[in-house]
Amino acid sequence: MCTNPGQENPMPAVLSRRRLLTGAKAVARRMLPRAAVHAVRDGWEDLRDWIAFIAFGLRFVATHSPRPKVLLYFGFAAGDDLLCTAVLRELRRRDRGGLLMVSDHRELFIGNSDPAYVRPLWARYYPDGSTVAICRLFVRIWGGEFTRLEYAPPNGADGRTPPSRHIIAVMCAKAGITGPVSIRPYLTLTEDERSSGAWASGRIVIQSGAMNARHPARNKQWYPERFQGVVNALCEEVEFIQLGSDDDPPLRHARDLRGATTMRESAAVLYHARLQVGLEGFLMHLARAVECPSVIVFGGRVAPHQIGYICNFNLYSAVPCAPCWRTNICDFDRQCMREISVADVVSAIRQMLDKPRSPLAVETVEIAPATLAR
Repeated sequence: MCTNPGQENPMPAVLSRRRLLTGAKAVARRMLPRAAVHAVRDGWEDLRDWIAFIAFGLRFVATHSPRPKVLLYFGFAAGDDLLCTAVLRELRRRDRGGLLMVSDHRELFIGNSDPAYVRPLWARYYPDGSTVAICRLFVRIWGGEFTRLEYAPPNGADGRTPPSRHIIAVMCAKAGITGPVSIRPYLTLTEDERSSGAWASGRIVIQSGAMNARHPARNKQWYPERFQGVVNALCEEVEFIQLGSDDDPPLRHARDLRGATTMRESAAVLYHARLQVGLEGFLMHLARAVECPSVIVFGGRVAPHQIGYICNFNLYSAVPCAPCWRTNICDFDRQCMREISVADVVSAIRQMLDKPRSPLAVETVEIAPATLAR
């Protein structure tokens, strides 16, 4: 069912049918003209989407559950799905009910009463386009609304179109929201989860890279040796905890939890940590969701006002080409990152440590009806 995506696993019989189907497709490709093969393939994909749509709708009928009124979907990355919690919250504040979030990261929504349903992507077994097609079929037949949330569509092979305002405001506008919106995501921890992370109180969480992300971006990365320099400069004064992927470069003098925590366990650590030091990405959004302040090394790929949070210390290099929104290619040897020194980050950490650990400031953006499409 929609509220338990972890149980939806293919059965062995399904796998056998897939092998037969794969063999049949190979034979067809050899025997039929190319145009006929494309027609058969497109027809099969349409039929498959219709079957999935019918099965999806019948679940609500069979369980006597109210059908969702609003379907939201972003994509595959956990950070983007976490940002969707801001959209869900703003819709609920406007008394919109029956919200269904399509996400393969159900753990991000545990304890969150904003979505009525969370179900996994059909893209586990189907292409990404099928999830969009099935959602569109659902609202066409059963009624309701479907929004594919996005904030910076691709622009060329390595770039994205920069948003004109904060990405959360862009996503909210796409969902038809007007009026004031709060620029922050949300994650609810259980009492047991909060207790399990209490040992991290007073410590600093740090990461050394994020190239194991769903969509790795070289232009987001600072330098592991400089992160090490930050730890070396402060490890006599404060303890460090390293979170991230087990493929991230290890940092000496930090408690190594790379690859050892789930997303929710990382959130529990951040909930109690004094500060998070890292890069623009999932951990930055996760820290904000649980009220942990951060020092973020932005460089110049994106600007803090487009994707960051006003409560953080954001290190941004306003070089002439910034913000470029390019993923991996840089014509200037990443000057924006090179200009941020270890001393800059250490100074930012000291300034943040001088502030009390208290509820974080929240930016509010006003969305006027005339700006919805921007």
